[in-house]
Amino acid sequence: MEGFISFIFITVIIIWLIGRIAPFLLKWWIRKKFGNFADSSGSRAQQGNRVKEEDGTIVSDNVKRDKLVDDSVGEYIDYEESNEK
Repeated sequence: MEGFISFIFITVIIIWLIGRIAPFLLKWWIRKKFGNFADSSGSRAQQGNRVKEEDGTIVSDNVKRDKLVDDSVGEYIDYEESNEK
């Protein structure tokens, strides 16, 4: 019986500690992720400003990609709704 009570007591203490520590860890993790997001978006904004400064040139990030679906798969069919009852 003493072992069971000790187990329950230790389990409650561990859950209580996790409840006290988890909010701080969550805040730290969110700040870290938002910091990385702000750094990456800031570098994109700088790239955008650089493109605007160049006059008379066209910069395109659009790269032609290969088709994902083979031509032998079939054809596109445009269905229309009918009001038949």
